[in-house]
Amino acid sequence: MGNFTLHSGRTSSPLRIKSSEKLFNILILIRSPWRYYHCRRVGTYASIIANNIGMSKDHVRYLKIAGIVHDIGFSAINDRILDKESSLTREEYTIVKFHPMLGMRLLDCYGFPQEIIQAVVQHHESFDGSGYPLGLKGSQISMYGRILFLAEAFDTMTSDTPYRHASTIDAAMESIKEMSDKVFDPELVNAVLDSQELAAFCMKKGRVQPGNANPLFPTDDLFSL
Repeated sequence: MGNFTLHSGRTSSPLRIKSSEKLFNILILIRSPWRYYHCRRVGTYASIIANNIGMSKDHVRYLKIAGIVHDIGFSAINDRILDKESSLTREEYTIVKFHPMLGMRLLDCYGFPQEIIQAVVQHHESFDGSGYPLGLKGSQISMYGRILFLAEAFDTMTSDTPYRHASTIDAAMESIKEMSDKVFDPELVNAVLDSQELAAFCMKKGRVQPGNANPLFPTDDLFSL
C-alpha cells in the first residue's frame, strides 16, 4: 500500500465500526445527497459481485461497507472544486485524485478493518496500471480494490450524475466487456456480465429527486443503531 503507516491492526468492535459507518454516511448525505445514494448503490453492487465470485460472508460484508464509505475522502476537499461546473485545472484534478488517500487516513483513524481500508484506497486503481493514487497494476491491486473499482464504474455508467446522463444497462455491460483485461479484472467482468441480481437491482434502483427520499435506501436508519 505504499509507504503509508496504518494503525488498523488494532481491534475494533462491530458496534464501533457500525457507528463510524453511520457517522460517515451522515457526513456524505449532508455534503451531497447525490453522492450518498451513489455510495449506497456501490456498496450493494460490490457485495453482489463479491458474492457471485464466492467470497465469504465476512468479505462480502466488508465490501458492502467499503462501498458505502469509499468516497468519504471527498469530505476533506473544498466544495469550490467539487461543485465546479467548468473543467478542473491540473492542480484541482490532482487534489481530487488524492481523495482515496484522504479516505484511507480517515478510516484508519476510526479503526476500520484493513480489508475495508485497502478497498477504499485502491478504488481508482486500474488493472492496466493507469489508475491512481498509487498506479498499482494487476495482482498488485487487492481483490477488494478491483471489485470496488468495477462496482463504482458500473454505477457511474448507469446513473444520472451532475456531469453526464445514464447509459442503459446493456450499454454499460458492453463498455465493461470492452475494457476487460485493460481497465477491469477479466474474472470480475465475467461475474458482472453473468449477474442477473446486479442487473435486477440496477433496473429497480430509485433516482434521487429533490425533497424525496430514495425508497431503496431510507435515511431514517442512519440515526439508530
